[in-house]
Amino acid sequence: MNAQAIWQGLFIELTRLISVAKDSADRAHEAATDKEAVAENKYDTRGLEASYLAHGQQERMAQCIEDNALFNELYQSRQLTDEVILGSIVSLESSEGLRHVLIGPSAGGIKVQWNEVEVLVITPQSPLGAQLLGKMVDDEVVLTIGDNIHNYDVAAID
Repeated sequence: MNAQAIWQGLFIELTRLISVAKDSADRAHEAATDKEAVAENKYDTRGLEASYLAHGQQERMAQCIEDNALFNELYQSRQLTDEVILGSIVSLESSEGLRHVLIGPSAGGIKVQWNEVEVLVITPQSPLGAQLLGKMVDDEVVLTIGDNIHNYDVAAID
């Protein structure tokens, strides 16, 4: 697996998310400050709702910027080790096939495509992320979610 390409794809996706969040925050701010948002009577809450939305979108944009900064810092300081640590790209084998995850400090759920390979960002706070930390190649991870038991073998660590 090309770890460099995965990281590059991650930064492209994080930059795209910042751009989308900024556009959403700008539109929400415009809606909140538009003359149409002024209350016509005491029961008209359009302006209040628009300001709540603008605030939420601004927080979302700030979170995306923080995620990008955290991953940048992690990328600059990452180390190649034999065990899974924050910043590791891990290949997992199971009866369902091969899957790839990147253990990140935040932004769990982001997917990065490289060739035909999809890499999912997970955090140490997730059940799988918590179990993977400290594992080595050929270690087994057993994950129980509800009544379902998933067995994974660590196939590779990049």
